[in-house]
Amino acid sequence: MTGWSEPADLFEAIATLCKPGSSGGHRTTLNRWRDADMARAVKDRANDFGWGDTPAQEVVDRWYAYRYGLAVRLGKAAADAFAEHRRRMGKLDFQDLLLLAARLLRTDPDVRRQLGRRYRRLLVDEFQDTDPLQAEIMLLLSSEPGEGDAEGAGEAADGDAGEPADWRTAVPRPGALFVVGDPKQSIYRFRRADIQLYAMVRERFQAFGEVVSLSANFRSRPPIGDLVNSVFRHPDFFPQEATLQQAAFESLDTRPPEEPVVREGVFTYLLAPDGIRKDQAAGDDAARIASWIRRRIDAGERTAADFLILTRGRGQLAVYARTLEAYGLPVQVTGAGIGVEEEIHELQVILACMIDPTDPVKVLAALVGLFFGIDYERLVEHRLCGGALDVMVPGDQGHPEVLAALRRLHGWWRTSVTRPADVFVTGLAHDLGMLPLAASGELGSIRAGALLYALDSVRAAALAGDASLPGALEALTAALELTEAEAPLEPGRPDALRLMNLHQAKGLEGTVVILADPTDRISFRPDVHLSRSEDGSAEGFLRVTEPATGRGRPDDLARPLGWSEREAREERFEAAEEVRLLYVAVTRAREELLVARWPDGKGTSPWAPLDDWLEEHATSLELAIDDALPREELELGPEAAAEALREAEAGLRRASESSYRHTTVTELAKGGGVGVDYAGARAGADEEERLRGFAWGSAVHGALAVAATDPSTEALRAACRNLLIENQRPLDDHGEPVELAELLELVDTVRASELADLEVEEEAEPAPPPEPRPSTPAKRQLDLFGDGGASGGDGDAAAEAPEVDGAGTDEAAAGKAGAAAPARAGAAAAGERTVVEGIIDLAFKESDGWVIADYKTDVGSDPRFEARVPVYRRQVELYAQAWNRLTGEPVKERVLFFTAQGRVERW
Repeated sequence: MTGWSEPADLFEAIATLCKPGSSGGHRTTLNRWRDADMARAVKDRANDFGWGDTPAQEVVDRWYAYRYGLAVRLGKAAADAFAEHRRRMGKLDFQDLLLLAARLLRTDPDVRRQLGRRYRRLLVDEFQDTDPLQAEIMLLLSSEPGEGDAEGAGEAADGDAGEPADWRTAVPRPGALFVVGDPKQSIYRFRRADIQLYAMVRERFQAFGEVVSLSANFRSRPPIGDLVNSVFRHPDFFPQEATLQQAAFESLDTRPPEEPVVREGVFTYLLAPDGIRKDQAAGDDAARIASWIRRRIDAGERTAADFLILTRGRGQLAVYARTLEAYGLPVQVTGAGIGVEEEIHELQVILACMIDPTDPVKVLAALVGLFFGIDYERLVEHRLCGGALDVMVPGDQGHPEVLAALRRLHGWWRTSVTRPADVFVTGLAHDLGMLPLAASGELGSIRAGALLYALDSVRAAALAGDASLPGALEALTAALELTEAEAPLEPGRPDALRLMNLHQAKGLEGTVVILADPTDRISFRPDVHLSRSEDGSAEGFLRVTEPATGRGRPDDLARPLGWSEREAREERFEAAEEVRLLYVAVTRAREELLVARWPDGKGTSPWAPLDDWLEEHATSLELAIDDALPREELELGPEAAAEALREAEAGLRRASESSYRHTTVTELAKGGGVGVDYAGARAGADEEERLRGFAWGSAVHGALAVAATDPSTEALRAACRNLLIENQRPLDDHGEPVELAELLELVDTVRASELADLEVEEEAEPAPPPEPRPSTPAKRQLDLFGDGGASGGDGDAAAEAPEVDGAGTDEAAAGKAGAAAPARAGAAAAGERTVVEGIIDLAFKESDGWVIADYKTDVGSDPRFEARVPVYRRQVELYAQAWNRLTGEPVKERVLFFTAQGRVERW
């Protein structure tokens, strides 16, 4: 041996001869051998050497275990570095948020106590889908620090943070936690929502609370319940007592509504494809289902929304979706991988050309692509005529069609260097007609929705700070890799049937559920095994592999000692989850359950465990295949196309005309004839610094609203700090708001102000108001509707508020509510309605009417302050009139409170 690679090569050779004990050893394909006896002899010798518990297998296991330690350390270091990178960049994913939230509750008793006071009751549905982090957050949030924690946990001493709290021993407050879950529907073990965790938390509830068993089913008709109770009570499905891998059987007590239904029952049908391939079987199945649904809809028995089609996997969903559409059935599909790859790829080609417009290869790709379609003969002729392939300098020599395309690319390039990528890409997609192209093809609604999602991803990248063309390219690529990209153009469309795989159907139901695609499901060797002890602590193991080549299975690179036993245990967990998946599939149905069968198919259908019961009890249907509907073709000549284009443009112009105008109380007050140059009053950097504007005012208003709830000193300080940060007020070098002390002092000033004393005095009077209301700052947004075409008289009449939304918006009321102030503020033509928006800082009721108050933060030192005061008074006057219309009660007093000056004006 002369190098380190030789021992590794030797171990690899030995590993090739070794097979795990559960795999059945080596097999031979006899037709590949000239001598069958020799083939069997070689196979037997290889199995004697490396199958099962042999010295060679032990050597290989230890070699893989040595590699496993290296791989785990490398993987953990990479994961930690990436997590730190995400924190440093401020780009946390959902798992990061869970990890950090759980850590905060675990290690900070004060945070846990404060959040526990805020969220006193927790209701958690679908608990069987909860992972350990979510369970930890749930239990810590509903329990008090120190109560039920491990000794010394959760309580700090002498400034020490103390030992972290242990969620597995936490005891929730009485009545603080209510959990609903069904272990028979636990189907997300692959994302750590394992049934062992469910069982552990259930045992904890038996210790500190109560466990109630619910068996009534108000969804399914009795035939569905008969199937569940007959099939799933067998020990091979759900045992009578829960095991480590499986939930216990519980009878399904169906209690559906008593109203008669069109049809109820369990039905089955057979496939008869022309071949034995999965796609052939899926095509045959889809045509039978689509024909059956089409006939039932045409007969008026059902609507498309009644049908829910489920498959075990996602591989054939696109076949079903296209077939259903071919029969004129509106379909919403989830998980089929139906996108706009062709259109987006061509858009990416154009963007690549814009990024490097002098690269002839990229220019050529754009010219021969979908959007120009120039053939190679014209390109050759273009080059022979002296034409160039340069977008920056198209030139004037070459083939006319190629030159026209180059000039258009040149125009796009000039636009791309002057506009952000999101604006350019959206305009480019519009110029190219990508949305109508996607919408006019097969599954147009889904494809158009996917295109819009991809374009939205480019906009999101630009808003996140990357408005470059390379950033747009990256965003487009990433968007198509996500399942969210399969977003329909009309999400939630009520008249569409639903098509999805089983994992997507969790929590859903359908009047008619069809268990489709009875082809054999693909099973994979487990890559991960989770071992959980009785106290809930978990230990994970994994098999490190390299990608498979061709159709082979991935080869092992590393695995822990004892992996064969762990793999076998994990296979038992997966087999138990398959039972639960079947249970979920069956129990989605309300009235009808239809199960596809393919007796002649190769492999085992995921619905095969139901076969014996279906043979004896189900109603067999003959689903004939009808002809698909012919696709409509549009015959449109040039003149008709031009007329349609003109009509569309006219429609867009009409749609762009506003049906109402929006203004604010502040705008009305500024336009109310006071004669103040309000814009000029706000101009100048020095004056803006003194006035500080909307952000500071919003922080002040928010702080006063918090103060009205009588919080603790610490809570008020924390709220003021958060408000200043939220409103982007200045921060010091440590990230703390520089105005925090000033804001807290201002709150104290308001608390001790004349206005506060007034409220207390009025509340102390013996005559109680008809409807007592607390005197607390209450921000309320008022959307006020009125007829902006009305003309006003004097200033007082002009201040009349428009009609309040919710208090009546008919035409007569709108006419009476018309105000001259909106008209003078720039309202549109007569009859146009106006929405007026305003925020009232404080409203409180006394025995003889309401008091409306508005806070202002002006310091009063700038020369234009006195000119602004009449505008402020008019603003409060408009608030008062709007409040009078809203409540139907008088406003007896208006108050302006200048918080920085401690000055109160009332009238």
